[in-house]
Amino acid sequence: MLKLISCEFQKLKRKKFIQLTIGAAVLFPIPITILMARDSQTFDQLFRACVMFGEFLFLPCVLGVIAAMLFLMERDNDTLKNLLAIPVSRTKIVFAKICVLLGLSILYSVAGLGASLIGGIIVGHVGDILFRFGISICLGLFVLVATLPVIMVILIGNKSYIFSIILSFAYAVISFAVTMMFGSNPEAVNTVASILPIPLIMKWYLGTMPVEAALSYILPYTVSLPYISGIMILYGSVFSILSVSFYKRSTTM
Repeated sequence: MLKLISCEFQKLKRKKFIQLTIGAAVLFPIPITILMARDSQTFDQLFRACVMFGEFLFLPCVLGVIAAMLFLMERDNDTLKNLLAIPVSRTKIVFAKICVLLGLSILYSVAGLGASLIGGIIVGHVGDILFRFGISICLGLFVLVATLPVIMVILIGNKSYIFSIILSFAYAVISFAVTMMFGSNPEAVNTVASILPIPLIMKWYLGTMPVEAALSYILPYTVSLPYISGIMILYGSVFSILSVSFYKRSTTM
């Protein structure tokens, strides 16, 4: 299994898109830091803004595009038949690719945290670094799970990269829109926000991190770590099994 994961990483090393996305994670907090410093905002507000736009909007798009690369490049390069000739199950191939996506998702989250800490120094205060590091790892894991439905649809459609990119962006934008609506009027969209993975992650994040008094109206609608962990395990199990099933179907056609 480790050899499979290593092979998948080697495939992506040649793709400049990976370096560009990690670089974007580092550069992304810069304009937010400038705005926060100008308005005398706190580090908690800076970190929350970076999470909102970096993790909940940008990262699902990135993971969807990388997933398309991982699952479609073998078809396009006509190397799938060589891979299947090796005595390795299709299930292991799918989970190796998901493990690569998980590693990249966590790396992106941690890189974003590092850039946010630098921005926090500029804003004037940085605290609870280890706690935020743990939160960033959880965010990387949860957002990867939240992107599994996109991966499943990519495998079902087995279409072009353009289709995968449009799908990833549409999913991210819709989820982000519901997340923003939850932030402004949680009661109105609480049911939808409790079903869609990205808004659900936001509900956990707001209940975990400190918020100012102006946002205290959100707290009754937040969820705990055990709750979201259970939901993410359910989501991950269901969509991973479905993804394996559709991958097997697409590679035997």
